[in-house]
Amino acid sequence: MLKQRKGVAKDKEIYRMVKAIYKDVSPKEFYKAVMKLELRGLINVSSISKSVKSLRLRET
Repeated sequence: MLKQRKGVAKDKEIYRMVKAIYKDVSPKEFYKAVMKLELRGLINVSSISKSVKSLRLRET
């Protein structure tokens, strides 16, 4: 999904896209998966504001 958005997107945009595919995904599950991707070095997460995060696909 990040590749479709040229490697960068806001967390809420990605959550909506995931929610459209997997209807029963909670925000808690989504952010847990985001944290795992960040810890594995696949994405970078940065704060845009207090409640908005930017997800960036890491270049390999």
